[in-house]
Amino acid sequence: MRNTKARARTYGSFAGLDVGTEKISCAIGSLAYDLDGDEKKRVQGPQIFFAGFGQRASKGVNIHGVSEMEVLEDAILNAVYAAEEAAKRNIKDVYVNIPAHLTQASRVRVKLSLSGQTPIQPLHMRKLFSLSQNLSVPKNQILVHVLPFSYSLDEMTNIADPIGMIGRELSAECYVITAVQTYVQNLTHCIGRCNLDVAGFVADSYAAGMACLVSDEAELGATLIDIGGKSTQMACFLGGNLVWLGALPMGGFHITTDLARCLSTTLSQAERLKTLYGSLFLGNQHSAEQVPVTQVGEENSLNMGYVSRQLIVDIIKARVDEILDEVLVQLQSVPHHVDRVVFQKILLTGGAAQLQGLADLAEERFDTKVRFAQQLCVLGADSILQSPAFSTCAGLLQYAFQNYTGRSLQKRDQKPLNFWQRVSLWLNEHI
Repeated sequence: MRNTKARARTYGSFAGLDVGTEKISCAIGSLAYDLDGDEKKRVQGPQIFFAGFGQRASKGVNIHGVSEMEVLEDAILNAVYAAEEAAKRNIKDVYVNIPAHLTQASRVRVKLSLSGQTPIQPLHMRKLFSLSQNLSVPKNQILVHVLPFSYSLDEMTNIADPIGMIGRELSAECYVITAVQTYVQNLTHCIGRCNLDVAGFVADSYAAGMACLVSDEAELGATLIDIGGKSTQMACFLGGNLVWLGALPMGGFHITTDLARCLSTTLSQAERLKTLYGSLFLGNQHSAEQVPVTQVGEENSLNMGYVSRQLIVDIIKARVDEILDEVLVQLQSVPHHVDRVVFQKILLTGGAAQLQGLADLAEERFDTKVRFAQQLCVLGADSILQSPAFSTCAGLLQYAFQNYTGRSLQKRDQKPLNFWQRVSLWLNEHI
């Protein structure tokens, strides 16, 4: 009897390394094809299949950059080793995140002269983006992304995809993202000491957006708010493209710190209180409930202090209100050339976004539709990458997958180049 249950056949591997201020996570994925029961007919195209995951507490890095090389190296090694053990395979390179607050962004236009006789081919697109590699970048910055969001061909503008068209001058409006050179160099050096290569760097919230947004949201306009440990990052998407990035230096760690200070308890105890009782709204039946709290310096004492749940909620809400107020200020300062339609839908992700009632509070504050977002792109991830705390890690796998299959924005053709195509590309770029 034929087994009709769909299965997945997996191929080559790729990995994402999320270096954060609270945790360092490594996820390994494989290229997978869904097959029907007789394994003869391919049901779907290539997808990402979850292979392994490892995580360690973040050490040797802070919100400003690398602080202790050897300590960071050890943390990365342990996270990667755990992922390799789970996946039962070794990796050679990783795609790595860059915090949005360590990036700068600008809009530029690149142009390419054409013959006007032959249709635009993928090779022309490659040549166009090779020109973008020569863009001047600010001092002490290094180029990370050149993301096209609109093309023009002669007098025609707002072209989504010019392949197959004929014209004399092709240009692209691009969103260019650069990062602090010192951070990139030191992180690259640290990863190299772990016997790994950096396959590419990806802006944090851009990666998270790739993992969490459905295609219609990215097309019609949406804004992702990623509330992490020590920073909150924002990314606006429209027409399927990233159109703006922003960040502010506040996150879930600041909520934990507020609890520790106001309740005179340890950071670990404050984190526990936030996890168990963290909420932004509390019913009358729970407001008077007393919660045991260990005081700083009395961890071994039998004397236990008590505070009301309402006080915990008030402390958390005060900091969340401040974070949302600062986010609103940032969104109101988005350049005027970015269509305000991107604010019609807000998505929340990140570890601190799991606070009960946050989506309702954000909907009230931003006066628009808000939904809780988690990764949608990795198959077989079970409960690990499904947590919004790992949206960036899942997005790194999605970015790696696009490069692996040739589907990145700068690689318009999805098939690998053959020998003569590579020769033609070289001639077009150098003659």
